[in-house]
Amino acid sequence: MKVYVKVSDTDKPYLSGSSTEALDGYVGIEGLTDDQAITALSRPNKCYMDDNGVLIVPNQIPLSQAEKDAENVKIQLSDMNKKLVDMQTTITTLTTDKSNLQTALNNANTDNANLKAQIQSMQKQSLAYMTQLAQINAELAKYKQSQSSTQGGDK
Repeated sequence: MKVYVKVSDTDKPYLSGSSTEALDGYVGIEGLTDDQAITALSRPNKCYMDDNGVLIVPNQIPLSQAEKDAENVKIQLSDMNKKLVDMQTTITTLTTDKSNLQTALNNANTDNANLKAQIQSMQKQSLAYMTQLAQINAELAKYKQSQSSTQGGDK
């Protein structure tokens, strides 16, 4: 990982800043381990440049109470930010689910109304068929009665 550092004008050889981007007045340093890069980026004022231009990153840097408190606040803020992002994702998912469910409900209500209309139509048709059947049965009964009276009269 390449880290860009700037030597302090007032507190040489210590650094006054560090970045992962090339900034004006910063020098690129390569070949750092991940731990060195993290330390140089998070606490540049604890690192310094020796006379040969080599970045010296102490392995164990004792943190002041203010630095410890600041790190704890950063961790808490990061956790809260992650929770907020998770909650926003959940809200977005629930909103999408609500929309999908509302669409499904609307479609189901439309299908239900269509089925009710079909049932009513079939009931009307069934009533018409039953009326026709009753008329046919009545006609049949009249016919049978007339047949039996004509056959009974011939005897």
